[in-house]
Amino acid sequence: MVFILAAEVRAKCNIKNTVDTNISGFQEVIINVSDMGAALDIWQNIGGYKILCQNKPGKSLKALWGLSEQLELHQVLLRKANAERGFVRLVEIPDINQRHIRSSGMPWDTGGYFDLYVYVDDVNAVFHKLRQRGWQAYSDPINYTLMQFDITEVIMRGPNGEVLCLMQRNAPPYDQGFFGSSSGMGWPFNIALVVTDYEAHEEFFLKTLGWYLHINGSSLSPPPGFNPLGLPSNLARSLPRRFAAFAPSADDRTGSLQILSFEGLEGQRFEPFSDFPNLGIVAVRIPVDDLSALERSVMKTGYPIHSNTVSLFMEPYGEVSVLVLKAPNGARIEFFEPLG
Repeated sequence: MVFILAAEVRAKCNIKNTVDTNISGFQEVIINVSDMGAALDIWQNIGGYKILCQNKPGKSLKALWGLSEQLELHQVLLRKANAERGFVRLVEIPDINQRHIRSSGMPWDTGGYFDLYVYVDDVNAVFHKLRQRGWQAYSDPINYTLMQFDITEVIMRGPNGEVLCLMQRNAPPYDQGFFGSSSGMGWPFNIALVVTDYEAHEEFFLKTLGWYLHINGSSLSPPPGFNPLGLPSNLARSLPRRFAAFAPSADDRTGSLQILSFEGLEGQRFEPFSDFPNLGIVAVRIPVDDLSALERSVMKTGYPIHSNTVSLFMEPYGEVSVLVLKAPNGARIEFFEPLG
């Protein structure tokens, strides 16, 4: 793997209309990995993604992430087909002590991001390819119905603790070309946060951020109780899981952040570890039109700001302003506004 050797250099990485005001929700997800080559093998050779940018970030980005400027970071930005959203940014931070954000985590453990949702055309094929590379699942692929959806799904955990929810959507029909899921893995359209305080997260998304509620409800697994989350069958039949998905737009749910709680179950708490330099799904990035207005709005609610607005160079968006918040469960959200 060859990386661009540059610090604050403006590398040749730009695509037209990368950030569009019609895009709602997260533009990209950041996954911190211990082996860039192995991670690229998954996303390129199984997922069918292409490299959009690769470089070594400069000191401004390191400072945003609370890292020493002496560290040599590598990052690679990938996308599926010609998608202008749902990018995956892989980051590798050599020569530093790290742990998994959700070390040996189970689905009902709280803190940070649990799993990233992608559509697939053939869930069994992707499941077997990932397992051949050492990924493990909480169950074999399971078929279920939820609301109007008929889904065959498997949830798989990789070597950095990153978790993918692979969804084969059998009904209703959807545009596979748009989601890039006719082969390999589509681009991410949803990400889940497992939470203990469900109401605090509702307030965060609806009142602090002013987002819209798209789906919500609770579910039980019908007899015999088999489920993609690996819950014991008797508990899956009797203990409800509450869920709700939020997005900045009332008309576009893609790029949503979803909260999930497991009633009657208690697990590990990973909130203190859900940031750089630890391994796994560490952040999402969300474009906004007016970052100053967002910052003022958040400050009026009294919600704490994790990192006040700073300006830096961020490929492929150019010069941007960035504001960082953390959800109540510690999940890192980077809001950015292109300045060019």
